[in-house]
Amino acid sequence: SPGPVGSIQAFETVEPEKTTQLDVGIQYAKGPLEAWASAYVGQVNDYILFNYVPGMMQGMTRSIATNVDARIAGAELGGGYKLTDNWKTEASLAYAWGENTTDERAMPQIPPLEARLGLAYERGNWSAAGLWRVVAAQDRVAEGQGNVTSKDFDESSGFGVLSLNAAYRVSQHFKLSAGVDNLLDKAYSEHLNQAGNAGVGLSASERINEPGRSLWARLDVSF
Repeated sequence: SPGPVGSIQAFETVEPEKTTQLDVGIQYAKGPLEAWASAYVGQVNDYILFNYVPGMMQGMTRSIATNVDARIAGAELGGGYKLTDNWKTEASLAYAWGENTTDERAMPQIPPLEARLGLAYERGNWSAAGLWRVVAAQDRVAEGQGNVTSKDFDESSGFGVLSLNAAYRVSQHFKLSAGVDNLLDKAYSEHLNQAGNAGVGLSASERINEPGRSLWARLDVSF
């Protein structure tokens, strides 16, 4: 990946990133209720921004690295409530924001607003849980820009995915688990999506969908 003036190494002509960031957080727990919240705000000088441009071969791209300044911020909050001795519910919400202050546009590769709602059951050696993950659409994008691993393709759609799992502890050392991810077989793709690889038949401008309904089983062994 050439640098800004066509150098061979992507990082040869760019300055290292320098970040100044403030993080704050709080936790609360009393009786059946627990809650937490955290937030951050930061200034990034010389953020290494990759501009993806068409390559010489069809379906491929090359990247040009440059430095820009940016402001970033985000927050997460969540909590859990023990309904009974066996049932517990959990919820969380996460938001991130970034602004390329050099070019006065959105930063690339910023995840959209995301909520997670969970319900868990545990009794003796048995446990089960369900997770509903809800992700909002992302319209603050920097199309064709990104980092060393991927880029913003375009605005992304929101989605909701439901997953279930159950487990049984056979003994102190063995635990069996099984579950189904994307129970409703939702067709969706993450906003933070790996750039396609033309070498395996995927265009570098093609957004890759996540797996559909998936069954899995696992054996955990500990000593």
